[in-house]
Amino acid sequence: MSQEMIEIVSPVGQSASKKTGLALRNRGSLQGLRVGLLDNNKPNADKFLGFVGELLKRRHGDIEIIAKRKLSRTEAEVLPELIARCDVVINAFAD
Repeated sequence: MSQEMIEIVSPVGQSASKKTGLALRNRGSLQGLRVGLLDNNKPNADKFLGFVGELLKRRHGDIEIIAKRKLSRTEAEVLPELIARCDVVINAFAD
C-alpha cells in the first residue's frame, strides 16, 4: 500500500497596507464645473452614480453632469471625451 502526501495550503494571504495622502485638489468648489460620472458597467454602479449626480446637483445647482458608461474593463473610448468635456470625473466601482 502506497502512502500519499496531501499538502494543505492556507488561502489566507499576507496583508499589506500603505498610507498615502489624497491627491492635490486645485478647486475649492464644484461651482460652475462640468462633472463626469464614469460607470464601469458593474451591477448598481449606475444607481450609485445617479444618486451622486442628484446629490451634487442639489448641493451645487449650476454644475453640468456628463454621464458615460464603459462596457468593458479595458474599454477606453469614452475617456478622451470625458477628458475634453469635464473638469472633474467620478469613477464608480460597484457590485
